[in-house]
Amino acid sequence: MASRSSRVTLRDVAEAAGVSVATCSYVLSGRADRIKPLPEATRRRVEQCARRLGYEGNTAARSLRRQRSELIALIYAPPVGPWLDRLTMQCEDLAADRRYSVIGVPIRSLDRAAQSLRVVTRGHVDGAIFTPDLADHLDLTAARRSTRALMVFSEHLTAPGIDVIRNNVEQSVAEATTYLIAAGRRRIAFLAHAGMASPLSSDRYLGYAGALERAGIAVDPRLVRAGAEAREDAVLVVRDLLDLPEPPDALVSESDRGAFAALQAASDRGVKVPDDLAVIGTGNTKEAGYSSPPLTSVGMYELDFTEIVEALFARIDDPTLPARELSMPWTLNRRLSA
Repeated sequence: MASRSSRVTLRDVAEAAGVSVATCSYVLSGRADRIKPLPEATRRRVEQCARRLGYEGNTAARSLRRQRSELIALIYAPPVGPWLDRLTMQCEDLAADRRYSVIGVPIRSLDRAAQSLRVVTRGHVDGAIFTPDLADHLDLTAARRSTRALMVFSEHLTAPGIDVIRNNVEQSVAEATTYLIAAGRRRIAFLAHAGMASPLSSDRYLGYAGALERAGIAVDPRLVRAGAEAREDAVLVVRDLLDLPEPPDALVSESDRGAFAALQAASDRGVKVPDDLAVIGTGNTKEAGYSSPPLTSVGMYELDFTEIVEALFARIDDPTLPARELSMPWTLNRRLSA
């Protein structure tokens, strides 16, 4: 074993693992181009010895040799919910198996999006995942040209070489609103994101408004408010709604964050949930199951993004693959708040 004061070499790792330097180099470079694959036990032994000895390979040289950056990016619009933590964690876990790293790229405004996206449009990452409410408002032409793999959450986008995740957002929010109408609610408020574009153009709002229209109920503009991004804003907005001469008897929020604020505002005003005010959020976060009362929420039944990340890496390995459309539909998860 090399002394603690010297740098661990590839030969040190090879000797510890009982393999040739060539085999050791092959494993630690992340290559997979052998005609006869290495036994998995050999690969694991080399990797374990490298970790135990503290071997640090020449990442820059390996990236140049493979013509890869070994980076993937998560592009998101703050603020985000716990679901992004879950997506990030699963990206990091699957990336680590491939010797990749994950970076986050926040986009707070469309005016500065081009500058933020330079990491993608200049080819500094091998792949990127665009979270909801972004791809529909961005020109992805340059990103598609310079990046091996793009994955976007979108209900509308269709483009060559871009994989798309469909959540059926409008349909699921319409189902939630119809559920409230069927329960006898007629003054249903909508707590919107200010968002990248007009709140009234979002799929979530269109689902809400469409359900009301089909039930013969006109949208009351006084019941449609922005404020779902931050709890402190949402609390003030919902308090104001509850102080109207004719307050809402139900509320649909574009986020669980806004819905939790609605529960707090209702408590502040002595309004009983769900008797006087039914509340439905969006996101189906873990916290929804532990709020008081537990929050009815629209979202993925289970936050598992493994299929998405694996599809991204499949396209990184082969950018010529046909574009895929992944269906991960949201559902109405009924709890005690509505």
